[in-house]
Amino acid sequence: MNAVDLTPWRESCVDFATNAICSRYIGELQKFGARGRQICRQDMFYHLDYLQAALVGNEPGIFTQYALWLKGVLSSRGVPAAHLSTSFDFLETFFNNNIPAVQAGVVAAILSAARSALLLEFPPVIYGQSSYPALPQAEQYRLSILGGQHKEALSLMMQVMNNGLSLTQAAVKLVQPALYQVGNLWQNNQVTVSQEHLATAICQNVLAHAYMHASFSPSVGKTAMFACVEGNHHSLGLRILADGFETEGWDVLCLGANLPMTDLVREVDARRPRLLALSISLPNHISAARLTIELLHAEMGSACPEIWVGGLASIYTPKIWRITGADGWSADALHALEQL
Repeated sequence: MNAVDLTPWRESCVDFATNAICSRYIGELQKFGARGRQICRQDMFYHLDYLQAALVGNEPGIFTQYALWLKGVLSSRGVPAAHLSTSFDFLETFFNNNIPAVQAGVVAAILSAARSALLLEFPPVIYGQSSYPALPQAEQYRLSILGGQHKEALSLMMQVMNNGLSLTQAAVKLVQPALYQVGNLWQNNQVTVSQEHLATAICQNVLAHAYMHASFSPSVGKTAMFACVEGNHHSLGLRILADGFETEGWDVLCLGANLPMTDLVREVDARRPRLLALSISLPNHISAARLTIELLHAEMGSACPEIWVGGLASIYTPKIWRITGADGWSADALHALEQL
Protein backbone atom coordinates (compact mmCIF):
# COMPACT_ATOMS: atom_id res chain seq x y z
CA MET A 1 0.00 0.00 0.00
CA ASN A 2 1.26 3.47 -0.86
CA ALA A 3 2.27 5.67 2.04
CA VAL A 4 -0.29 8.12 3.36
CA ASP A 5 0.51 11.57 1.99
CA LEU A 6 -0.30 14.23 4.57
CA THR A 7 0.67 17.15 2.33
CA PRO A 8 -2.87 18.22 1.35
CA TRP A 9 -3.81 18.62 5.02
CA ARG A 10 -0.65 20.23 6.40
CA GLU A 11 -1.89 23.81 6.75
CA SER A 12 -5.36 22.95 8.01
CA CYS A 13 -3.96 20.37 10.44
CA VAL A 14 -1.43 22.81 11.85
CA ASP A 15 -4.12 25.49 12.19
CA PHE A 16 -6.40 23.10 14.06
CA ALA A 17 -3.71 21.71 16.38
CA THR A 18 -2.18 25.14 17.10
CA ASN A 19 -5.57 26.61 18.02
CA ALA A 20 -6.31 23.63 20.24
CA ILE A 21 -2.96 23.79 22.03
CA CYS A 22 -3.18 27.55 22.54
CA SER A 23 -6.68 27.17 23.99
CA ARG A 24 -5.63 24.32 26.28
CA TYR A 25 -2.53 26.08 27.62
CA ILE A 26 -3.61 29.70 27.25
CA GLY A 27 -2.34 30.69 30.68
CA GLU A 28 1.13 29.22 30.13
CA LEU A 29 1.51 30.63 26.63
CA GLN A 30 0.36 34.16 27.42
CA LYS A 31 3.75 35.10 28.84
CA PHE A 32 5.32 34.46 25.42
CA GLY A 33 2.82 36.66 23.57
CA ALA A 34 2.52 36.21 19.81
CA ARG A 35 5.86 34.38 19.77
CA GLY A 36 4.35 31.55 21.82
CA ARG A 37 1.79 30.85 19.14
CA GLN A 38 4.42 31.09 16.42
CA ILE A 39 6.65 28.54 18.16
CA CYS A 40 3.69 26.24 18.72
CA ARG A 41 2.77 26.41 15.04
CA GLN A 42 6.36 25.70 13.99
CA ASP A 43 6.45 22.68 16.30
CA MET A 44 3.31 21.30 14.67
CA PHE A 45 4.94 21.48 11.26
CA TYR A 46 7.94 19.57 12.66
CA HIS A 47 5.59 16.90 14.06
CA LEU A 48 4.05 16.47 10.63
CA ASP A 49 7.46 16.30 8.93
CA TYR A 50 8.54 13.40 11.11
CA LEU A 51 5.14 11.76 10.94
CA GLN A 52 5.36 11.84 7.14
CA ALA A 53 8.86 10.34 7.29
CA ALA A 54 7.54 7.47 9.40
CA LEU A 55 4.75 6.91 6.89
CA VAL A 56 7.07 7.02 3.87
CA GLY A 57 9.51 4.63 5.48
CA ASN A 58 6.80 2.40 6.97
CA GLU A 59 8.85 2.76 10.12
CA PRO A 60 6.92 4.04 13.18
CA GLY A 61 10.19 4.09 15.12
CA ILE A 62 11.24 7.22 13.23
CA PHE A 63 8.45 9.19 14.87
CA THR A 64 8.92 7.53 18.26
CA GLN A 65 12.61 8.41 18.26
CA TYR A 66 11.75 11.97 17.35
CA ALA A 67 9.21 12.14 20.19
CA LEU A 68 11.73 10.87 22.74
CA TRP A 69 14.40 13.26 21.46
CA LEU A 70 11.96 16.17 21.66
CA LYS A 71 10.91 15.11 25.15
CA GLY A 72 14.54 15.50 26.22
CA VAL A 73 14.83 18.89 24.55
CA LEU A 74 11.63 20.18 26.14
CA SER A 75 12.33 18.69 29.58
CA SER A 76 15.73 20.39 29.71
CA ARG A 77 13.88 23.67 29.13
CA GLY A 78 11.20 23.08 31.75
CA VAL A 79 8.37 22.04 29.40
CA PRO A 80 6.37 19.00 30.66
CA ALA A 81 6.21 15.97 28.39
CA ALA A 82 2.44 16.03 28.81
CA HIS A 83 2.30 19.02 26.47
CA LEU A 84 3.92 16.92 23.76
CA SER A 85 1.53 14.02 24.23
CA THR A 86 -1.42 16.44 24.10
CA SER A 87 -0.23 17.83 20.77
CA PHE A 88 -0.19 14.29 19.38
CA ASP A 89 -3.77 13.86 20.62
CA PHE A 90 -4.87 16.87 18.62
CA LEU A 91 -3.10 15.63 15.49
CA GLU A 92 -4.88 12.31 15.80
CA THR A 93 -8.23 14.02 16.29
CA PHE A 94 -7.72 16.07 13.15
CA PHE A 95 -6.79 13.11 10.95
CA ASN A 96 -9.59 10.93 12.34
CA ASN A 97 -12.01 13.60 11.18
CA ASN A 98 -10.45 14.45 7.83
CA ILE A 99 -8.90 11.48 6.07
CA PRO A 100 -10.20 7.99 5.19
CA ALA A 101 -10.56 5.64 8.13
CA VAL A 102 -7.88 3.18 6.99
CA GLN A 103 -5.33 5.94 6.54
CA ALA A 104 -6.35 7.56 9.81
CA GLY A 105 -5.79 4.23 11.53
CA VAL A 106 -2.22 4.05 10.25
CA VAL A 107 -1.53 7.59 11.47
CA ALA A 108 -3.17 6.87 14.83
CA ALA A 109 -1.01 3.78 15.36
CA ILE A 110 2.19 5.79 14.89
CA LEU A 111 1.02 8.54 17.23
CA SER A 112 -0.12 6.00 19.82
CA ALA A 113 3.26 4.24 19.82
CA ALA A 114 4.99 7.57 20.41
CA ARG A 115 2.64 8.52 23.26
CA SER A 116 3.24 5.16 24.92
CA ALA A 117 7.00 5.64 24.68
CA LEU A 118 6.74 9.08 26.26
CA LEU A 119 5.20 7.51 29.37
CA LEU A 120 8.14 5.14 29.87
CA GLU A 121 11.50 6.03 31.36
CA PHE A 122 13.57 5.52 28.24
CA PRO A 123 17.03 7.11 28.17
CA PRO A 124 17.16 10.24 26.00
CA VAL A 125 17.75 9.68 22.30
CA ILE A 126 21.30 10.63 21.32
CA TYR A 127 21.82 11.51 17.70
CA GLY A 128 25.13 11.41 15.91
CA GLN A 129 26.89 8.38 17.35
CA SER A 130 29.82 7.55 15.11
CA SER A 131 30.52 4.03 13.91
CA TYR A 132 34.23 4.65 14.56
CA PRO A 133 35.76 5.31 17.99
CA ALA A 134 36.59 8.95 18.62
CA LEU A 135 40.20 9.95 19.06
CA PRO A 136 41.37 10.81 22.60
CA GLN A 137 41.84 14.40 21.43
CA ALA A 138 38.15 14.75 20.47
CA GLU A 139 37.12 16.06 23.88
CA GLN A 140 39.80 18.76 23.87
CA TYR A 141 38.81 19.62 20.32
CA ARG A 142 35.20 20.03 21.46
CA LEU A 143 36.25 22.38 24.25
CA SER A 144 38.29 24.38 21.74
CA ILE A 145 35.50 24.90 19.23
CA LEU A 146 32.97 25.77 21.93
CA GLY A 147 35.42 28.21 23.46
CA GLY A 148 36.12 29.93 20.16
CA GLN A 149 39.74 28.75 20.21
CA HIS A 150 40.32 28.42 16.48
CA LYS A 151 44.11 28.09 16.68
CA GLU A 152 43.93 25.34 19.28
CA ALA A 153 41.35 23.41 17.24
CA LEU A 154 43.52 23.71 14.14
CA SER A 155 46.59 22.62 16.11
CA LEU A 156 44.80 19.46 17.26
CA MET A 157 43.70 18.66 13.71
CA MET A 158 47.21 19.07 12.34
CA GLN A 159 48.65 17.06 15.21
CA VAL A 160 46.58 13.97 14.38
CA MET A 161 47.28 14.32 10.65
CA ASN A 162 51.01 14.68 11.30
CA ASN A 163 50.77 11.48 13.33
CA GLY A 164 49.67 9.59 10.21
CA LEU A 165 45.92 10.02 9.90
CA SER A 166 44.44 10.97 6.55
CA LEU A 167 42.23 14.02 6.15
CA THR A 168 39.13 11.81 6.17
CA GLN A 169 40.22 9.77 9.19
CA ALA A 170 40.92 12.95 11.16
CA ALA A 171 37.60 14.50 10.13
CA VAL A 172 35.52 11.43 11.04
CA LYS A 173 37.34 10.57 14.27
CA LEU A 174 38.11 14.05 15.61
CA VAL A 175 35.83 16.69 14.12
CA GLN A 176 32.56 14.79 13.76
CA PRO A 177 32.47 13.28 17.29
CA ALA A 178 33.12 16.71 18.77
CA LEU A 179 30.29 18.26 16.75
CA TYR A 180 27.94 15.42 17.66
CA GLN A 181 28.65 16.13 21.32
CA VAL A 182 28.00 19.84 20.80
CA GLY A 183 24.63 18.94 19.31
CA ASN A 184 23.76 16.76 22.27
CA LEU A 185 24.78 19.55 24.66
CA TRP A 186 22.34 21.83 22.84
CA GLN A 187 19.67 19.14 23.22
CA ASN A 188 20.25 19.24 26.99
CA ASN A 189 20.15 23.07 27.06
CA GLN A 190 23.82 23.28 28.03
CA VAL A 191 24.99 25.35 25.04
CA THR A 192 23.26 28.02 22.98
CA VAL A 193 22.47 28.07 19.29
CA SER A 194 25.13 30.77 18.83
CA GLN A 195 27.75 28.53 20.47
CA GLU A 196 26.72 25.68 18.21
CA HIS A 197 27.06 27.91 15.13
CA LEU A 198 30.46 29.15 16.29
CA ALA A 199 31.68 25.57 16.73
CA THR A 200 30.50 24.66 13.22
CA ALA A 201 32.14 27.73 11.67
CA ILE A 202 35.48 26.93 13.33
CA CYS A 203 35.28 23.34 12.06
CA GLN A 204 34.66 24.59 8.54
CA ASN A 205 37.82 26.70 8.73
CA VAL A 206 39.83 23.88 10.27
CA LEU A 207 38.79 21.45 7.53
CA ALA A 208 39.59 23.98 4.81
CA HIS A 209 43.10 24.48 6.23
CA ALA A 210 43.62 20.73 6.70
CA TYR A 211 42.60 20.12 3.09
CA MET A 212 45.64 22.14 1.99
CA HIS A 213 47.90 19.68 3.85
CA ALA A 214 46.20 16.45 2.75
CA SER A 215 47.72 13.76 0.56
CA PHE A 216 46.03 13.07 -2.78
CA SER A 217 46.08 9.89 -4.87
CA PRO A 218 46.52 10.05 -8.66
CA SER A 219 43.40 10.64 -10.71
CA VAL A 220 41.16 7.60 -11.21
CA GLY A 221 39.32 9.25 -14.09
CA LYS A 222 35.92 9.21 -12.37
CA THR A 223 33.65 12.07 -11.33
CA ALA A 224 31.40 12.19 -8.27
CA MET A 225 28.78 14.80 -7.48
CA PHE A 226 27.69 15.66 -3.94
CA ALA A 227 24.61 17.57 -2.82
CA CYS A 228 22.26 18.03 0.12
CA VAL A 229 18.67 17.37 -0.87
CA GLU A 230 16.30 20.31 -1.03
CA GLY A 231 15.55 21.50 2.50
CA ASN A 232 18.76 20.12 4.02
CA HIS A 233 20.94 22.98 5.26
CA HIS A 234 23.51 20.78 7.04
CA SER A 235 26.42 20.44 4.63
CA LEU A 236 29.54 19.92 6.76
CA GLY A 237 29.37 16.12 6.57
CA LEU A 238 28.88 16.36 2.82
CA ARG A 239 32.00 18.51 2.55
CA ILE A 240 33.99 15.90 4.49
CA LEU A 241 32.74 13.20 2.14
CA ALA A 242 33.54 15.21 -1.00
CA ASP A 243 37.06 15.99 0.24
CA GLY A 244 37.54 12.31 1.03
CA PHE A 245 36.68 11.30 -2.52
CA GLU A 246 39.04 13.94 -3.87
CA THR A 247 41.93 12.57 -1.80
CA GLU A 248 41.23 9.18 -3.42
CA GLY A 249 41.70 10.60 -6.92
CA TRP A 250 38.11 11.33 -7.91
CA ASP A 251 37.08 14.51 -9.67
CA VAL A 252 34.62 16.14 -7.30
CA LEU A 253 31.64 18.43 -7.87
CA CYS A 254 30.27 19.54 -4.49
CA LEU A 255 27.02 21.50 -4.86
CA GLY A 256 26.48 22.14 -1.15
CA ALA A 257 23.34 22.64 0.92
CA ASN A 258 19.65 22.88 0.10
CA LEU A 259 19.89 22.32 -3.64
CA PRO A 260 16.56 22.71 -5.48
CA MET A 261 15.52 19.39 -6.94
CA THR A 262 15.09 20.56 -10.53
CA ASP A 263 18.46 22.33 -10.52
CA LEU A 264 20.15 19.18 -9.27
CA VAL A 265 18.59 17.07 -12.03
CA ARG A 266 19.66 19.61 -14.62
CA GLU A 267 23.24 19.60 -13.32
CA VAL A 268 23.47 15.80 -13.18
CA ASP A 269 22.19 15.58 -16.75
CA ALA A 270 24.74 18.15 -17.92
CA ARG A 271 27.75 16.76 -16.03
CA ARG A 272 27.02 13.01 -16.16
CA PRO A 273 28.98 11.98 -13.03
CA ARG A 274 29.76 8.33 -12.32
CA LEU A 275 28.31 8.70 -8.81
CA LEU A 276 25.82 11.03 -7.12
CA ALA A 277 25.84 11.25 -3.32
CA LEU A 278 22.84 12.82 -1.58
CA SER A 279 22.84 13.95 2.05
CA ILE A 280 19.74 13.50 4.24
CA SER A 281 20.40 14.90 7.70
CA LEU A 282 16.88 14.75 9.17
CA PRO A 283 14.10 12.20 8.70
CA ASN A 284 11.95 14.78 6.95
CA HIS A 285 14.57 14.78 4.16
CA ILE A 286 13.77 11.17 3.28
CA SER A 287 10.80 12.13 1.12
CA ALA A 288 12.86 14.79 -0.65
CA ALA A 289 15.53 12.21 -1.46
CA ARG A 290 12.98 9.75 -2.81
CA LEU A 291 11.34 12.38 -5.02
CA THR A 292 14.72 13.54 -6.28
CA ILE A 293 15.81 10.01 -7.18
CA GLU A 294 12.48 9.28 -8.88
CA LEU A 295 12.84 12.45 -10.95
CA LEU A 296 16.42 11.59 -11.91
CA HIS A 297 15.41 8.13 -13.14
CA ALA A 298 12.43 9.56 -15.01
CA GLU A 299 14.51 12.24 -16.72
CA MET A 300 17.69 10.27 -17.41
CA GLY A 301 16.63 6.66 -17.69
CA SER A 302 19.59 4.33 -18.19
CA ALA A 303 21.95 7.33 -18.22
CA CYS A 304 21.22 8.00 -14.53
CA PRO A 305 24.36 7.67 -12.40
CA GLU A 306 24.73 5.38 -9.43
CA ILE A 307 23.15 7.13 -6.44
CA TRP A 308 24.15 6.84 -2.80
CA VAL A 309 22.51 8.45 0.21
CA GLY A 310 24.01 9.19 3.60
CA GLY A 311 23.76 11.46 6.59
CA LEU A 312 22.26 11.24 10.07
CA ALA A 313 18.77 10.38 8.82
CA SER A 314 20.10 7.24 7.14
CA ILE A 315 21.94 5.59 10.00
CA TYR A 316 19.25 4.79 12.58
CA THR A 317 17.11 2.53 10.42
CA PRO A 318 19.24 0.50 7.99
CA LYS A 319 16.53 0.12 5.36
CA ILE A 320 15.91 3.86 5.00
CA TRP A 321 18.28 4.23 2.07
CA ARG A 322 16.39 1.52 0.19
CA ILE A 323 13.13 3.42 0.65
CA THR A 324 14.62 6.42 -1.15
CA GLY A 325 15.33 4.26 -4.20
CA ALA A 326 19.11 4.75 -3.93
CA ASP A 327 21.67 2.22 -5.10
CA GLY A 328 23.88 2.43 -2.04
CA TRP A 329 24.50 3.98 1.34
CA SER A 330 27.31 5.08 3.61
CA ALA A 331 27.26 5.96 7.30
CA ASP A 332 30.07 8.50 6.96
CA ALA A 333 33.02 9.42 4.76
CA LEU A 334 35.26 6.57 5.96
CA HIS A 335 32.54 4.02 5.35
CA ALA A 336 32.04 5.46 1.86
CA LEU A 337 35.73 5.27 0.97
CA GLU A 338 35.88 1.67 2.13
CA GLN A 339 33.33 0.81 -0.58
CA LEU A 340 35.31 2.30 -3.47
